[in-house]
Amino acid sequence: MPLGFGWRRPYAEIARFRQIGEVLLKNGLGFVVERLELGRFIPAWRRRAAPADGRVAGMSVPERVRRTLEELGPTYIKLGQLLSTRPDFLPPEYIAQLSLLLDAAPPVPAKQVREVLEAELGQVVERAFAEFDWEPVASASIGQVHRAVLPDGRRVMVKVQRPGVAEMVEADLDLLLRQLRFVEARSAALREYRLSELAESLAHALREELDYTIEGRNADRVRQNLADDPRAWVPYIHWPYTTRRVITMEDVSGIKLTELERLRAEGYDLGAIARQVVELYLRQVFQDGLFHGDPHPANILVSAERIGLVDFGVVGHLSEPTKAALRSLLWALVAQDVDEMVHTIERMGAATGRLDTQALSRDLERLLWRYWGLALEEVPLGEFLSEVFAAAFKHHLRMPGELAVLARVVLLLEGLAHSLDPGFNLVATARPFVARMVRERYSPSYLSRRGVRALRQLERLAEEVPPRLGSISSQLDEGRLTLGLDLRRLDHMLRRLDKLANRLAFSIVVAALIVGSALMIASRTGAFRLPLIGVALPVAQVSFVVAGLMAGWLLFSIIRSRGM
Repeated sequence: MPLGFGWRRPYAEIARFRQIGEVLLKNGLGFVVERLELGRFIPAWRRRAAPADGRVAGMSVPERVRRTLEELGPTYIKLGQLLSTRPDFLPPEYIAQLSLLLDAAPPVPAKQVREVLEAELGQVVERAFAEFDWEPVASASIGQVHRAVLPDGRRVMVKVQRPGVAEMVEADLDLLLRQLRFVEARSAALREYRLSELAESLAHALREELDYTIEGRNADRVRQNLADDPRAWVPYIHWPYTTRRVITMEDVSGIKLTELERLRAEGYDLGAIARQVVELYLRQVFQDGLFHGDPHPANILVSAERIGLVDFGVVGHLSEPTKAALRSLLWALVAQDVDEMVHTIERMGAATGRLDTQALSRDLERLLWRYWGLALEEVPLGEFLSEVFAAAFKHHLRMPGELAVLARVVLLLEGLAHSLDPGFNLVATARPFVARMVRERYSPSYLSRRGVRALRQLERLAEEVPPRLGSISSQLDEGRLTLGLDLRRLDHMLRRLDKLANRLAFSIVVAALIVGSALMIASRTGAFRLPLIGVALPVAQVSFVVAGLMAGWLLFSIIRSRGM
């Protein structure tokens, strides 16, 4: 439901917060309502009238989270799917449940689809396309796909974004980010997890999914990288018919990997298909550094000798620094070098709190023992990365997102390959790719690139250091040199001190009121009479009652904040 604008917007926002809180309560996640302080948007009588659904009683907490996200709509479904790629942030049981999120929705009526198409393309549908099938092939929470034919006779697939979905997602993201910043400002424990920072990165990824021109460019880049591989079929993007809300691509016809019986009936060798698909992805990952980020069986098709890939809303990138870190991890694993692995993980991961290096070393040492004696080519990459991310999660280390996407893709590939061929050996297929990548660590070209990069850094350092030293020297001579100290948790201590001082001042005012009122009553001072009208006011008695109420409120606030 899109949020309103102008004077209606605050009411729409409160209603959305209330809906989110009630869905959480219904699914037995009341503790989330408390932690995110959503209870202030739900009247007490509604909280009592919203008992948990009886069907969730036998569900685990991760299952309840998945069900909640599905009920909250497109924004939260997509955020959940993106979170499923972050095993450094959530435990494995949550990742498994979020990977099962269903992104399906009823089709949009043809009239609304026509309105979006004609607004985006600037012409009527009958002029843009020779044929257009108004019955969608697939319908999801963000958009739906239709078959069509261009005026020149080429068959295409047209993905059309749902009307109003971008505004609804933007409004939901705005609410979510503001609420996270609000609770982080009030909770030091939540600040350490940097939830708003993670939410902002997920929001950025979701906004990119809403822009179909980005999906088109992703497809173009992957198609260009795989142009020399006759096995790959990546759809051509028809840019005159593509905008932010509409994408028109070549119709990749074939049999989806979800249709195993049909593949067998057509005489395909499922083991050969598994090998082709895995080799195609490994080439994208380790050779091109840009890969299709969602190897779901419905996104991979078989057409004669070719493997078709569709849906490039999510792609993975393996940058040179991440490749170097992955090489170091694998090298440390084979060499059983705990210190090297700790150093690499520390360099890659951003700590959300104080890092206990000794505890991390002990956990990684146990991990290395499990792979003792394995040659480099025998290391199960997906399993190994999953264990590294589990260790990072335990020690509150935020790992690079692109490495998380890689780990997810490798695990999905392994599951996909085993569904096609139960005896498939992913490690054997990945052996030459992994070995080549690790050998690059000591290849002349890689070492020369690192040497040139180091020389450039030294050159910049040589240029920057003398002026800075001169500036420091001048400030020392003139007595203007200042030092800045950043004391940890100082802001938290100052807030506590400020709260204590306010409470003490309030207590003194209450005590003064009580003592003053008591003295006035004891001295039998007459009531104060207002000038002109002569009305008598019992000032002492009123002050005494007000002081009593203020004292009661102070005591209640101390008890509520567990100050006693």
